Amino acid sequence: MSFKKLLCIILLTSFIITLCGCEDTEYLPSEVVVSNSEQNEEAIKPFPAECCGVTLEKAVEKAVSLSPAMTEIICELGFKGKLAAVSSYCDYPEDLGLKTVGSTENPDIDAIIELKPDAVFTLSLLSERDIYTLSRAGIAVITPKNPESIEDYYKLYKEISAAFYGKEIADVDKGKLKTVEIANKARLGLENAAGKVELESFVYVTEMLTLAGEDTFAGAVLGLSGENLCSESGYTFAEASKGKTPKYIIADDKLSKTKISTDTTLAAMLNGGAKLIYVSSSYFERPTARTAEVFSQIAKQLAEE
Repeated sequence: MSFKKLLCIILLTSFIITLCGCEDTEYLPSEVVVSNSEQNEEAIKPFPAECCGVTLEKAVEKAVSLSPAMTEIICELGFKGKLAAVSSYCDYPEDLGLKTVGSTENPDIDAIIELKPDAVFTLSLLSERDIYTLSRAGIAVITPKNPESIEDYYKLYKEISAAFYGKEIADVDKGKLKTVEIANKARLGLENAAGKVELESFVYVTEMLTLAGEDTFAGAVLGLSGENLCSESGYTFAEASKGKTPKYIIADDKLSKTKISTDTTLAAMLNGGAKLIYVSSSYFERPTARTAEVFSQIAKQLAEE
C-alpha cells in the first residue's frame, strides 16, 4: 500500500471518530443534576400550608381575632403588629389599641370584610353563614381545636403559628424555630408552676356545678398537681366522683360555698373534710401562657390554711 493511501485511511478514520464524538455530545440528552441546595430549597417552601383544616397559599399578613385566647397567643408569638382588629372581649395585652369587631357569637361581618384581613382567628365556631360570607370575601376562617390535654395546649401554639410561618424550617437565624421555643416555654411554665403546688386529690367544679373530667383542659391542667377524682369524660354531674371525698374542691370563683352546698354530693364532700379553693375559670377558658397563674392563686390560698 502506498504512503498516500495509508495517510488517507488514517485521516478518514480520525474524521469518523471525531464526528461520532461530536454527535454524542451535541445531540444526545445530557443528565440534569440538581444540587442538594436546590433540592432543599424546593423541599422547604413554607407555603401552601395547612392550618387548622384550611389551606393557606401565603402567610397571613393581616389578621382579625375574635377570641381573647387567640389574641393573646398571636401576641405571644410576636405577631401583634399583624392584628387589625380584635373582639370586644379581648382585654389582654392591655395596650392593644385596636378596633373591635364584635365577638364570635355576634361578629360585625361587614366591618371585618371592610378591613380586608387575610384571616379571622377564633377558638369558637362561627355560624355557617358567617364562615360562608367571609370565605366568599377571600378571608380564611381559622378555628383551632380547644385543647383537652397538655399536649393539645402545646400544639395550639404550633397550629396558630402555621398561619404566619407556614411549614417550619430548621433555620434559627430566620426565626423559624421561634414557635417551638415559645410553645415549649408555655408548656414548661405551666408544668413548673404546677410542680410548686401539691393538691393530692381534687375535683374541679364549674359555675354550672358540674365536674371537669380528665379529658377537659381544666382537668388536665389541675391534674399536673394531683389526682382528679372525676375520671369521667367531659363535664359531668358530681355523682361521677362515686362517693369519694377529695382533699380539695377547686371551684369557679363565681360560686359561693352556699351555692356549692346546694348539690348534695358536693355538700357531702365538704362535710367529709374537703377544703374549698377558688380559682378564675378564665385561666381554662383562655389556654395561653397565663394559664400557669392558676397555680399562683391556689398556692396563695394553701398558704393561708
